Amino acid sequence: MTSANVPTQYPDVNAKSESNEARLRSRNRKVRGIFQSFMSHALINFVGLFFLVPFLWMLITAFKSNQDIFHTPPRWLPYDNLTVNINGEDYPLYDVQTPDGPKQLAALKIVEGVGTFVDPASPEKTFEYEIQQGETKIAEPVMHVSFRWQNFPDAMNRASRPSIDASFWVYFKNSLIIAFFTIIGTLLSNAPVAYAFARLKFPGRDVLFVIVLATMMLPYQVTMIPLYLLFNNFLHWGDTFLPIIIPAFFANAYDVFLLRQFFRTIPEEMCDAARVDGASEWQIFTRLVLPLSTPVLATVTVFTFLWAWNDFTGPLLFLTSPRNFTMALGLQDFQSQRTLIWNQLMAASTVFTIPIIIAFFFAQKTFIQGIKLTGSKE
Repeated sequence: MTSANVPTQYPDVNAKSESNEARLRSRNRKVRGIFQSFMSHALINFVGLFFLVPFLWMLITAFKSNQDIFHTPPRWLPYDNLTVNINGEDYPLYDVQTPDGPKQLAALKIVEGVGTFVDPASPEKTFEYEIQQGETKIAEPVMHVSFRWQNFPDAMNRASRPSIDASFWVYFKNSLIIAFFTIIGTLLSNAPVAYAFARLKFPGRDVLFVIVLATMMLPYQVTMIPLYLLFNNFLHWGDTFLPIIIPAFFANAYDVFLLRQFFRTIPEEMCDAARVDGASEWQIFTRLVLPLSTPVLATVTVFTFLWAWNDFTGPLLFLTSPRNFTMALGLQDFQSQRTLIWNQLMAASTVFTIPIIIAFFFAQKTFIQGIKLTGSKE
């Protein structure tokens, strides 16, 4: 038999083998992609725990009772005393080791480690027992999971300085006023300046823009004393919101740069077409550029709100009357009091944090889009 009669290739077998190898490679890539996606999400979630856990602890503490705050070891869920109503009043229940065995008794009062108890079924007779004898606890409170919502109205209605009657609702209102007008001033002042640097051509534009950016390297501590002397001694605006709000109506380098970079992504041909139709630069800016710049304007709004809402140095420098305090100052003032109620402090801190969360999640889509597009050019 000659070699010409011996088959040397098997097309069907080779095709099946290549098809199996291709499916195997595809499956391996898919498994590898799933594994990489799982690991990346696990890493992100692990890092996110460092930011989430303190917030969760603050939120849970805001619902705790005064007794449960200092419980050792700490508990994640808020616990409170189980109470029983006797003659129209609520008294906490205790598990008491009596000579007749363990019983659940209501504590009428506890003085110097000695409690006065009654049986809820027959409250006519009282008993006195020591809460603890040596290392043995005679009476332990009966606890159950309970969210104390009353901490929030108690905290917001509480005044850090009762003699002045300035509650956290007043601080909340002051913070909203300052944040609102700061946002208005920032948008009105920065957008025209950024448009001029992005679209208008005039002598020295680039040099002036570099000078504006150079002011970002100037720390606030350098200008703090001159600003205080200007607003307090010269303009006599001390203890008012004006020194905090008015500077927002003068453009700042960071927002000018952010807006300018976004304006440069808008095609110049659209502006040229508007000029051919007889539109002025102001009409182009207000009717063409600004409507297309919603993402970056939302980004500036969120950044400005976060900065104004969290600002502590500015109000501390210019505001002296507690009635004009912001939430940041009010929380610090409340924390510095001699008698500190931790659950109410955490409740007020939670209320202070809620507007920040709402502002971010409502503007999340446009916020991320503005960050993504800013800095890119057509």
